[in-house]
Amino acid sequence: MSEELERLAQQLRDTQAGWVARRDAAQGLGKTVCFALDILREYADEMDVDVRRVVDQALSEASAALEGVPPLPSVKQYTLEELAKACAKDGERVVAPHGKGYVVQVTLKSGRHQAVFMNQHKRKDGAELIRVFTECGKPRADAFEWALRANMKISLGALALTRDGGEERLVLTNCFLARTATPSLIKASVKELAHYGDWIESKLGGLDDF
Repeated sequence: MSEELERLAQQLRDTQAGWVARRDAAQGLGKTVCFALDILREYADEMDVDVRRVVDQALSEASAALEGVPPLPSVKQYTLEELAKACAKDGERVVAPHGKGYVVQVTLKSGRHQAVFMNQHKRKDGAELIRVFTECGKPRADAFEWALRANMKISLGALALTRDGGEERLVLTNCFLARTATPSLIKASVKELAHYGDWIESKLGGLDDF
């Protein structure tokens, strides 16, 4: 357990690592803290005097460690519809329903176009996510190494493979926890993914698939 905590700590401290790895490390540390506190609180009324003393001490130390850390303000949880519609802008971004989610048709300054999709997704651990992604074209074997190297340079999102109707597509994607996703955050992601998705699409073939 201590080795895993140290690994997560080092991963979070590594500012050169990708944001996904650092985000997952922070989530892992947070879950460990919550798990430990839940167990300690469960035995706050322990009958054994020695065990009770150590449990009390551990809870006291945890409380002291949180001194000066302000509680997070309550944040409104937006619906997928609210998040999608906040991305609309006349002449630049048109929002429409698409399957169980939405698509934002983005007109770029270059005159090219890029479709950015968003939907909801539940991870195996139960976490609700807002997934935002744009297709960059059909994957080619000679492009995989380039795509993996590009992941290290992209500040928002990551390149991945997805299957749509039996055909694999290369996509640029970004995921957010649904409870913390805000209209401004999702709109920024849509604009960023449209810009870089079109750039990647042009690098891999030059076609402007709307």
